[in-house]
Amino acid sequence: MSQAIETPRIQRRRQWDDPMTERDIQAVMEENHALREEIRVARQAAKITADLVVKQFEETEKILHRFQMANAMRKAVLDSASQISIVATNKSGIIIVFNTGAENILGYRAKDVIGHATPELFLSPPELTAHGETLSHQCGRIISGIDVFFSYAEQRDGKQREWTYVRKDGSCFPVRMSINALRDAEGAISGFLLIANDISEQKRSEKALTESERNYRLLLKNLPNVVFKGYANGDIDFIDDKILTLTGYGKEEFLSGKKKWMDIVAPEDLEYVKKIFIQALKTNKSYIREYRIRSKSGEIFWIEEGGQIICDETGRIDFVIGAFLNITVRKLAEKALFESEEKYRSLFNAGPNPIVVLDKQNFEILDANPCAVATFAHEKKDLIGKVFIDFGTFEYDDRQPVRIDMDGWPADGMVIQRLHDPKTDHQRYIKIKVSPTIYKGREATILAGTDITEVIEKDAQLIQASKMTTLGEMSAGIAHELNQPLNAIRLGNEYLKTMINRKIPIPDQDLFHVVGEVNEQVERASDIINRLRAFGRKTDDTKQAVDINEPVRGVLKMIGEQLKLESIKMVLELMEEPPIILAQHNRLEQVLFNLITNARDAINKKKQSEPQSAPHTITITTFFRNGRVGVAVSDTGSGIPKEIRAKIFEPFFTTKEVGKGMGLGLSIIYGIIRDYGGDIELYSEEGKGSTFTYSFPCAKMN
Repeated sequence: MSQAIETPRIQRRRQWDDPMTERDIQAVMEENHALREEIRVARQAAKITADLVVKQFEETEKILHRFQMANAMRKAVLDSASQISIVATNKSGIIIVFNTGAENILGYRAKDVIGHATPELFLSPPELTAHGETLSHQCGRIISGIDVFFSYAEQRDGKQREWTYVRKDGSCFPVRMSINALRDAEGAISGFLLIANDISEQKRSEKALTESERNYRLLLKNLPNVVFKGYANGDIDFIDDKILTLTGYGKEEFLSGKKKWMDIVAPEDLEYVKKIFIQALKTNKSYIREYRIRSKSGEIFWIEEGGQIICDETGRIDFVIGAFLNITVRKLAEKALFESEEKYRSLFNAGPNPIVVLDKQNFEILDANPCAVATFAHEKKDLIGKVFIDFGTFEYDDRQPVRIDMDGWPADGMVIQRLHDPKTDHQRYIKIKVSPTIYKGREATILAGTDITEVIEKDAQLIQASKMTTLGEMSAGIAHELNQPLNAIRLGNEYLKTMINRKIPIPDQDLFHVVGEVNEQVERASDIINRLRAFGRKTDDTKQAVDINEPVRGVLKMIGEQLKLESIKMVLELMEEPPIILAQHNRLEQVLFNLITNARDAINKKKQSEPQSAPHTITITTFFRNGRVGVAVSDTGSGIPKEIRAKIFEPFFTTKEVGKGMGLGLSIIYGIIRDYGGDIELYSEEGKGSTFTYSFPCAKMN
C-alpha cells in the first residue's frame, strides 16, 4: 500500500497533535494572516463588483430614460408641427412616419398610409414625371417614381423646392418641401424625410401684393393728379413728370429751386392760398384749395390742390405732401352750367306747356312752371311738396293703363294723364314726356306735358260721326228689326179688338198667350232701341274689362236681320270663355259694325258682277293665340285689289262712288284698335274674298 500524500494542512494538524515548537506556531500565525488578507481582498472585490453592477444598472436606467425622453420629444416635435407635413420612409420608400400636420393638410390618417404607401400618393403625377426628367438629364440615367426622392436626398443640399401636393379629396395646393436623407450607423441611406409646409396663403398674398403694386404703379401713371412733396416756403423736392404737361415747366426747374410753386400762382389768389394753409395748420393739418396758376405759355389754369401738412415731434412743419389736379374743364363746365340753368329757368317759366319737376323716389313735386300751375288749377304753393301721382290717372300713349307708384316711372317715359277740370267739369288729357335730371343735388324727373284734350275730343267727334253714318247706312235693316215686333204687337191687338167687337169670349189660354207675346215683342223692340241708343251714344275712352264675344253678339242683334234680307249667311265660330281684354265695349261694336258692313258691300259688289256666285257668307271667328285675344271677319266678296291694300287704312281713301262713303271707316277702325294696344291685319284674294283679323293683349287682372 502506497504511502498517502500529506497536504500541508494534514501535516499542520498532525503537527498540532504533536508537541508544537515555537517555530511551528509562528508558521501557523503567518498562514492565518495570509488567509485573512485573502478574505479581505475577496470581500473588497465582491463589494467593488457589486458597486460596478449597481452603477451599470443605473447607467442602463439613465440610457433607457434618455431614450424614452428622446422618443417623447421626437413625437412631441412631430405632433406640434400641426401645419407642417413631416413624412419619413424606409429604404424601400414605404412611409414609416406621418405626423399630425401631414394628416391635417393632406386629409389622410396616419394608420391608413404608414406601412402601406409611398409619398407618390400625395404628388401630381405630371409634376413627379417632370422632376424625374430633369434629374435624368442631370445624372445621365433614367430616374422616375420613388427614385426621384432618393436622388434629391443624395444631393445633400437641403434645398427647399416648390411642389404641388394633392389632398385625399383630389384638391391641389402648393407647398415648399425639403428632401433629406435618413442614414444608418454605417452612413448608408435608409430612407428619406419630406418636410413640407402649405404656401397657398403665401402665394395668394404674393399675388395680391404683386397685383397691388402693379395697380399702384398704374394708378400713379394714369391719374391726372400731379403728386408732390414740398415745404412751407414753396420748395419742392419731389414732383412727378406730369408737371410739365400741367405747367409747361419741367420738374428739374422745381427740384433745383429755380422755380417755386408760389411763383406761378395767380397774384389775385395768393392771399386765399395762404389763408387756407393757415386754417389747416389750426385744424387737422389737411386742406383742399382751388386757385389759378399761370403756365409757362401764359395760359391760366384752375388747380385743385389737396395736401397734408406733416409736423415733427416739436410741432414744427416738417414737410407737405399732396397732389395738384387740373380742374379748368370742370370750372368752365360749372360756368356753362350756371349759364345753362339761367337759360333753363327762363324757358321753364316762359314755356307754353306745363312742366313739372318731381323727386325720382317719391314723386314729390319740387317745381312747377306757370303753365303747369294753370293746367292743374292749383296755386304753386299748393303744388310744391304734393305727390304728383295723386293728380289724375295715367295711361300709356297707346291707352294701356299704367300704374305709377313708388316702384318707378314707366321705362318708356310717355304717358297720358287724365285730369278732371273743375272749371268745366270735363276731362282734360295731358300727354307727358319723361326725362331724368338732377335738381338741386337730388335725382329728379322732368315731366313736359302737352294738352291734347282738343285732339282727343276731335277724334271722339270723328268716331261719333262715323258711327252715326254707319247707323244711317243700316237704317233699312234697323227698321225691319223694329217692324217685326211692331207687327206682332199689331196682330195681337187686332185679334183682341176683333174678339171684343164680336163679343166673343176670349179663352184665358188665348188671352194669356196674346198678352205674353205682346210683352215679349215690346221688350224686343225696347232692347233694339236701347242697343241703338247705346251704340249711337257718345262714349268716353275709359277702358273696361271686355269679353271679346259680347260685342260680336251685340252687333248681330242689330244687323242680323238685314243681312238675312240680303241673302247673306252669318257663321259664328266663337271660342268659349275667352280671356278678358281692356277696351271699350261700344267702340269694339263700332269696329265690328264697320267691318261687317264692308263685308256686306264686297259681297253685294260680287253679286252684281257675278250674279250666279255663291255662297254669300260672312264668318266671324274669335280666338286666343300667343297671349293675344282676337277676332277674324271673313267674307266671300269681291276681294281687295293688291295695288290698294297698303292704302285702305289711310284717312279719306275709298273705292266707293261719290256720296257713298268718306273713306274714314277703316281709318277709324285702325285708330280704335291701336288705342287699345291692338293690331289689325288684312288677307285678301281678288274674286274670292277678304279676312280682317284684329287682336289685343290679354288684360292683367289683379
